[in-house]
Amino acid sequence: MAPVTFEVPAETREAIVSAHPRPDFRRRILHAFHTDPTHRPQATFGNTKADAPDRCEDHYARPNFVRIIEDSPWPE
Repeated sequence: MAPVTFEVPAETREAIVSAHPRPDFRRRILHAFHTDPTHRPQATFGNTKADAPDRCEDHYARPNFVRIIEDSPWPE
């Protein structure tokens, strides 16, 4: 299945950014994604927020779904 893409026409994008400026957006959104889950990094499992601590934190170990299943303490 091909990924879903959504194209916003340039004039629409310009109107939105004009009405809602995004100063320093890239740095600020990545900072928010990085700092938001610092007190609960397990909440990033299975979503895009895991990318920020994975990139920014030397000690962060991204949870691995397969490893979680394989290491489950639940009996078969």
